[in-house]
Amino acid sequence: MNFFKKSILIAGLVLVTACSSNVKSNVTRFHQLSQPNGQTIEVIAMDPSLQQSIEFGSYAGMVGGQLGKAGFKPPSGSASQFVAEIAYSIESLEGLVASERSPISVGMGVGSGGRRGTSVGMGVSTSLGSSNRDPNYLIKFHMNITDLSTGQRVYEGHVESINRNASLAQTMPFLINALFEDFPGESVKTNTVTVKP
Repeated sequence: MNFFKKSILIAGLVLVTACSSNVKSNVTRFHQLSQPNGQTIEVIAMDPSLQQSIEFGSYAGMVGGQLGKAGFKPPSGSASQFVAEIAYSIESLEGLVASERSPISVGMGVGSGGRRGTSVGMGVSTSLGSSNRDPNYLIKFHMNITDLSTGQRVYEGHVESINRNASLAQTMPFLINALFEDFPGESVKTNTVTVKP
């Protein structure tokens, strides 16, 4: 990703950064999903290696609870009709822009010295310091739902948020709640959703 694209990403997401204890997120949905009415659904990890992790189990429980409120039911003794795959990540944005530029810049200027000659000046500036010492973190959550009877993916949901909190565990409930705001939501649209503690 080049510097221009990264700058746009950061500028856009900073607009939805939480300025208080609230968490603001960009929520994007693409789906062909009717309002659930008792269909069974299982929550699994997109990365199979995470399926048995305690952390994944915690997030899967949150997602399962939200899916239940939306009208789905957990499978019980029989094959599930739908499957929800989830993934999540956190990335530090500290130095993302600065890394695209050299921390040291050199400038040279030539000026007239009248009839007796010219003068040459050189300046060196550095950007080793920063007025903003609070790192920001880009946190992402994704959920895809597939109809197992047809093998067709019927829902794709993406949530992104910038937060000063580096704890994925503390931030994930906000992102999950944001995704399920007015679930399944309007397709092919990005909304800014604010979730309060």
